[in-house]
Amino acid sequence: MNSKSSDIVIGIDFGTTYSGVSWAYPGRKEIRLITDWPNPKTKNPNNEKVPSTISYANGKVERWGYSNTTRDKTFKWFKILLEPNHKYHDEVQEVKDSSTLLKSLNKAPEEIVADYLRILWEYTMEDIRKDRGDDNWKRDYALKVVITVPAMWSHAAKEKTKKAAVMAGMPDNITMITEPEAAALSVMRDKSDDDALGIDDTFVVCDAGGGTVDLISYTISKLVPLTVEETARGEGGLCGSVFLNIGFQNHIETMVGEKEYKDLSEPAKRNMMMEFDQTLKRIFNEKSDQVHSVDLFGVEDDPANGIENDIVVLKKADLKAMFDHVILQVEALISKQIAQIREKGKSVKAILLVGGFGESSYLYERIESRNRSAGIPVQRAQGAWSAICRGATLAGLEGIKGAVSRGPKVKSRILRHSYGFPVMIPFNPTIHELRDKILDPAEGIYMAKGQMSWLLHAGESVENDRSVAASVYESVQVGFWDNGDEDFQQTLFCCEDPTPPVRQIETVGELCEVHFKVSRSKLFMENSYKNPITGEKWRNATFEFRVLTRRTGLDFAVMYKNELVGSVEAQYKEDF
Repeated sequence: MNSKSSDIVIGIDFGTTYSGVSWAYPGRKEIRLITDWPNPKTKNPNNEKVPSTISYANGKVERWGYSNTTRDKTFKWFKILLEPNHKYHDEVQEVKDSSTLLKSLNKAPEEIVADYLRILWEYTMEDIRKDRGDDNWKRDYALKVVITVPAMWSHAAKEKTKKAAVMAGMPDNITMITEPEAAALSVMRDKSDDDALGIDDTFVVCDAGGGTVDLISYTISKLVPLTVEETARGEGGLCGSVFLNIGFQNHIETMVGEKEYKDLSEPAKRNMMMEFDQTLKRIFNEKSDQVHSVDLFGVEDDPANGIENDIVVLKKADLKAMFDHVILQVEALISKQIAQIREKGKSVKAILLVGGFGESSYLYERIESRNRSAGIPVQRAQGAWSAICRGATLAGLEGIKGAVSRGPKVKSRILRHSYGFPVMIPFNPTIHELRDKILDPAEGIYMAKGQMSWLLHAGESVENDRSVAASVYESVQVGFWDNGDEDFQQTLFCCEDPTPPVRQIETVGELCEVHFKVSRSKLFMENSYKNPITGEKWRNATFEFRVLTRRTGLDFAVMYKNELVGSVEAQYKEDF
């Protein structure tokens, strides 16, 4: 039993480019967002997020966040290292550089992530201490942590994220929530305060971040308490604002010339990119005739191309082309999400735009213009950049007695994968393929191997903590004198296809291996039989394999003889 008087819920948005933290406790009316991140460049720091960067000297952490300089060998985008097969590994230079640094330090990706999260955690603990005005505040509060993960993150990457958080000193009872769901909880809570919601209203939340753009949609099923159901299968793509940065840098390099650009000082290039990232990228819009420029100290004058006195003037048509290349992909994701909603006979009341990229004026204009004729308004959430970490805190407050700041309850979610087992069934030449035919060593009869038994299907709506079960059996050879435990392994498979196949093919991959043990003395009590060909004695043990759906993943339980098997461990593969 928890002896602490109350919970403090801490929401952590561990982002690819920036991270944020917020926290709250029952009775506190507002969620506290940390904004005073250390920044040597200003006396009064006020930033909703801190850069996800860290550097080392002699194998130890030297600087992080706003303190990193261009002289440091800095880890950037290192979050992506948790996902070895991520597309960014080949597309983004920052990921390549961090991979090289990782090898030089002889560290695992989880260790780098843990070092960074440890700094965030310690800073958060100090923020709470100062707010409470009590050095011994931990004696009165239990800590509950909610960490956000990308919607398209693999199960293996989620496990690595949790492992790194525990290594960083966070409590074991860490829960996770996808970034778009966290953002949705935040903005829909704000809308509920404005009395702008009605039963059956459906909203598309577009979480436009630095690396990815993720879409999630909810329909309101109840107003008090506010309860929502996910409406369509979420979509996501590699079209975040960082690809604008890459396009802008490539454009400047072309204007200046590859050799001269390479010879420019790193601080000059960094300051130019900072100016684009923090100002120009947000204010550029199609309606304004304002002339835009950036400072690039040391660049050679070229008046004919708009380069003079260390200033590069940018043509509106060039900026528009850079934006359009990325925004066309965002528009396609939104259109696909709306189409799914309409297929279910529902209409979209509004598109809610959140995330750092969501603060772009031009992105808003384009999405608003694209959906105006359909009568779908586009609304930018207040505090769009910090919506994700505030939503994570709201998710943690769910179910806590006395919590004032509480977001909507998500009743059900749409599965993005199908989950199941390959099984062997008696071979039938009229149904099964000849290549699946195999002789069962225990039964001595021909079976069809690799036939998929699906427990959960992609596109299916499931509630939290739903349990589905399947009976699986294992043939074992156990004698009277055998003692100890028999080791078992059950592999769970998954598939992204809208309609999963009936047999194991290329699109069906291993998700995880679930390991468990059963006493051989219990297995010996099973009825025995002999293989009609070899005469070997076998026993069949039947297990009930349970899969429990959670907010961002799955849990497992195995029953034998109506009793829970003592120890169940899941080892995730890298691909799913």
